[in-house]
Formats: sequence, structure tokens, C-alpha cells
Amino acid sequence: MRKNACLLATAAIFVLLVSCNRTAVKLDSTTATDEVPQLGNLSFHFSKALVSDSMLNRWDSTEYISFEPAISGRFRWEHPDELIFSPAKPLAPATSYKATLHKEILRHSKFGRIENADAVTFRTPDLNLEANNIAWALQDENSNTAVPQVDLYFNYPVNPSALKGKLHLEVDGKPVNFLLQTLSASTKITVRLLDVKAEDKDYDSKILLDKGLAPEGGGNGTKEAEEIKSVIPSPFILNINDVTAEHNGNTGTIAVKTSQPVIAANLATYLSLTPVVKFSAEVTDEGFLISSENFDITKTYELKITKGLRGKIGGVLNNAYINNLAFGALEPSISFANSKAVYLSAEGTKNIEVTLTNVPKVKVVISRIYENNLIAAQRYGYYPRETSSKDNRDNYYEEEGDATLGDVVYEKEVETSLLPKYGQSRLFTFNIADRLPDFKGIYHISIR
Repeated sequence: MRKNACLLATAAIFVLLVSCNRTAVKLDSTTATDEVPQLGNLSFHFSKALVSDSMLNRWDSTEYISFEPAISGRFRWEHPDELIFSPAKPLAPATSYKATLHKEILRHSKFGRIENADAVTFRTPDLNLEANNIAWALQDENSNTAVPQVDLYFNYPVNPSALKGKLHLEVDGKPVNFLLQTLSASTKITVRLLDVKAEDKDYDSKILLDKGLAPEGGGNGTKEAEEIKSVIPSPFILNINDVTAEHNGNTGTIAVKTSQPVIAANLATYLSLTPVVKFSAEVTDEGFLISSENFDITKTYELKITKGLRGKIGGVLNNAYINNLAFGALEPSISFANSKAVYLSAEGTKNIEVTLTNVPKVKVVISRIYENNLIAAQRYGYYPRETSSKDNRDNYYEEEGDATLGDVVYEKEVETSLLPKYGQSRLFTFNIADRLPDFKGIYHISIR
């Protein structure tokens, strides 16, 4: 009887263990699917809570998920049921990835396995020829010979040697030889057509790309061949090929692409803007650039280019060109105006110039770094553990494990409109002496 009782007890334990291992949590949703941007976090949302609130909002180097090809980065529990992965650098261009979820995710939970996690795949956008520009160019600085030139604009850098075998050009229905002017990987590849005479006529042209072209550092080639029909204009006529407007928060620029290089002398006299704005104009390889710090991003401007503008090859703008331009909404951005500055004098005004674009509110976090941790902090970077509690000294920077590199001594959200203006920038005053018995030291400032 004693022997049978032991067997029954063993069987009961075995059944209990199997029952526990069969308890599963589901991967409800993830942004790591289909096409994802190169820059951005990946989120994994589960059907049940897997961690306690004490583990939230802490960057962790634990490998909860592995990727193939490998992606370096950090993890953070955003919510008890949501894990965030932040890549350390942009993902590879035009590349397919597979994610494998590990049981480390379940370490602090009662669950034994994860459902719906066997086929988590995603990819970065495919290579794409976004635009092209055809113009005449001088063969060299000391030559008067004009040759047609094609600029190809891709969404990723492309190696010219990889492009050469897949690019074909036709003029008036006949293949033509070409010479690559771009020698290293770039998003803009310049090609010069050979044996095309500069005559007073327009030429029909075709740009043909074979399938299978991959970007530099990318894994996926293009899936289909591409054919683009275009026209090479007469070298005796100056055409405006394209006009685009951009604004970086401080300066607005209008880029004008022309069918041949323009003559720099008196360029500005052929240009006018309505509403009137003081501007400067300079010649570029593709045409010319209009720039001004007085552009208002909320306004629409009319650009007029007067007829008679001349090109270096002999072309003339026969008719006035008029176009309405708007800069549109600006991408939010934050940066320190002087990215190389390191030291701030304790005897000065303690003002730090910050360039802010379309950011209504920022969070400022200041930490005092321990002297004996300067090398480690510089090598591994800073990751402040922020809090809304009154005692900011409970916060610390961490790299691996629980290494304390410095104390957070100031943490505040600031309306950017309240920061004093300094030209096109804003000034943040570093003044926290009232928070420290000994103000001298080394500090790290984060504005986000």
C-alpha cells in the first residue's frame, strides 16, 4: 500500500506540472508586422498583464525578444501587458526581419507559454526610385561641350556598381552608353549619356531599371522592372524642371531645378516673391537656391522667374515662370544650437541656446554625474530614470544592471512659449543652485 501511495503522489504532481505549462498568454497585437519604418519603436501587446507596476518605464537590456537579422536595442515595459523595443540605430534598408519571443517575457508571470508568437515577421520599405531630373551639363570646367545628364533619386543609398548592371537608357528609341558620375553609395546617382549631339530639338528618352536592385546594406531587391519615359529638352531652351520649398524652423529654402546650369551674374534680378521677402540666391549643380530667414511658414508665396534668364550652355527661359509655394507643417525637432559645447561657466548667465521646431512643451531632466563614473557614462550613454515624485534624488542613471551613474536633481515640464527668445531659438537657463548644497560639479542635461 505504501508503494502505491507513492506512485499516486508522483502521478498527481506530474499532472499538476502539465496543467501549469499549458496556461498560455496570447500575443494580441504587434507593430512588428508588414512594413515598418527604419526609425521607430516596436510594440508587443499581450492578452494579460505579465509584470507588476514596479517594472514599468525602465529600460532593460534583457533579451526578451531576438531578431533575425540581429537588431541591437533596449526593452521597456510600457504597460503590464505591453512590451516596447527601441532599436539602437535605424533598421537596415529593404530588409525582412523575423522576431522570436522568449520565455523571459513570462518570468514574472504565472503563464508558461505564448500563443500567436510563432510567425512574427516584418520588413523595412522596399527600394524606390522616387524622382529623376534630366538636364544638360558641361563635360568639364574647361570645355564648352554639352552632354545630357540624368539624376536618379532613391529613398535609400544605392551603390553605383550595383546599379550599373541593371540600368539601361534609351534616346529616341535607341540604347545609349552612359558614364556613372557618382562613385560611392548615395541616394542621388548621377549618370551622363554618351554620344548624344546637342541639337536644337527635344529628345524622347527612357530610363529602364531591371528588377532585383537592392540598396546599400539592404537584403531585398526590387520585385519588378521599372520603365520611366521622359524628355531631354533642347539645349537652346532653359526649362524649369521642378520647384520645392522647405523650412527647418529658422530658414526657408526654395530649390529650383533647371534643364541646364544657370549663369550666376544678376540671378536675383530675374526673381521676385509675393508677399515681398528679402532673400538671397545662389547657383547649385541642379539649378539655384533661394533662401531667407524671413519666410513665414503659415503663408503661401508666389515665385516669379522672369523670362530671359540664361543658362551656361546657351539656353534661355522663353516664358516667365510663376508658381505658388507653401512650406507646410514642420516636423517637430529639438536640438542644442551649439552641439560641440561642453563647458558652462559658473560665473556667466548660464543660458543654453535650444533650437525648437513645432514643439509646444518640453521636459527638462538634469542629473549630477558622479566623478568616478564619468568614463562609464561617456562610453555607455545616459538613460535617466524619471519620476513624478517630489524626491528626485531617488532617481538614477543606469546602464547595465543597477549601476548608479548619477542623481537626477531637476525634472520639469516647460511650455516652450515661456522660454525667452534668442533670435530664431530659445534660451534655457541652467539655474539649480537652490537645489544643491554644493553647486559645483558635472551635469547632464536632457531636453526632450
